[in-house]
Amino acid sequence: MVNSFSHLFWSEWKNLFANKTIRNILFLVPLIYLTMFGFLYSEKKVMEIPTVMVDADQTELSRELYRAFEVDHTFRITSIVGTEEEAMKLVDKGEANIALIIPAGLEKDVKAGREAEVLTVIDGSNIMISNTAVRAANTAIKSVSAGTTLKKMEALGGWGEEGKNMFTGIDYRYRVLYNPTFSYLSFMVFGLAGTVLQQVLFLGIVLSVAQQKEEGTWKDTLSRHGFFAITASKLLPYFLAGTLNMFLAFTLMLKGFDIPYYGSTFDLMLLATMFNLAVLAIGYAISFVSSSQLQATQIGMMIAVPSFMLSGYTWPLMSMPTGIAAIAKSLPLTYFLDGVREILTKGHGLSTVMDDFMVLGFMTLIGLFAAYVIYLLQIRKMKGKVREQTAVEI
Repeated sequence: MVNSFSHLFWSEWKNLFANKTIRNILFLVPLIYLTMFGFLYSEKKVMEIPTVMVDADQTELSRELYRAFEVDHTFRITSIVGTEEEAMKLVDKGEANIALIIPAGLEKDVKAGREAEVLTVIDGSNIMISNTAVRAANTAIKSVSAGTTLKKMEALGGWGEEGKNMFTGIDYRYRVLYNPTFSYLSFMVFGLAGTVLQQVLFLGIVLSVAQQKEEGTWKDTLSRHGFFAITASKLLPYFLAGTLNMFLAFTLMLKGFDIPYYGSTFDLMLLATMFNLAVLAIGYAISFVSSSQLQATQIGMMIAVPSFMLSGYTWPLMSMPTGIAAIAKSLPLTYFLDGVREILTKGHGLSTVMDDFMVLGFMTLIGLFAAYVIYLLQIRKMKGKVREQTAVEI
């Protein structure tokens, strides 16, 4: 029994290193993923959150608050507007994730020892951003508040117990939009659903041509049918299955688990349709270039597995290194999940996600064009071999 086990073990061990595909999956893929994830989180925390500021006080104290937010690299003040309504418009359009509202009379109230407060309005559609913003804004405002109190105490000589009675400070208030309860159900499940649906569709379509190559029927299909007939027959079944999956998955989440949503489900399905087309086109091109099902699966996994981490759905694109962000922007899931967030979580319409639509459409065209070029090359190669065989026979 021991000899039999040793023989089988040694045979499998040699096969593991002899098979290039298995060797790459076991050793190269983890190395690539971990290197990518290491760079992905190299900033260590969410930085440079776009922030709009309303300074209705226009005093030294409000300028000190501005400097405190600027010094803390968590925030990047991108604009200063005159009213809270203007700030809310920028947050709603996604041009800012935080609105810092400094009310009129802040410095006067602090000096008079009256209650004073500063408000931040936070886009809560991404919990990673909202949690970071609440903590960092609280720290920045409390630091300014403590400094202000110390200055007053020092100026009036009110140290000790007498000084404590003079402590007024600035209260920090925040209001979270879209996901005020910081619900992970509302936040995570949409992203995970998109990832799962992409993966199953991807792994299905990449096998479509590769399977025929292994079965030896691909050349016959190429010789008897044109590109558009082959493409339509390959993509349509997966497209219908993917659309059905999308409908069932989001129905289960929205109705079965009662996850709150605010936008149109019709808009969501339009976006899902474009997403499915992009995934199918890219997967179809991969299937054309793959020589076997195993190789097609390997390439499909390489793209699908890290997509969620790179999509910007949790860790925002603005906190990624430039190279990693470029990879993220080349993935269809990035645009689909951005659209899902805009439609379901924020309640926006199609006009808001038009950029996502266009990019997904462009990816579809690129994928189909790549498949067409590979198709032409394979046809040319096949005809060349036929001519060579004919010449030999003659």
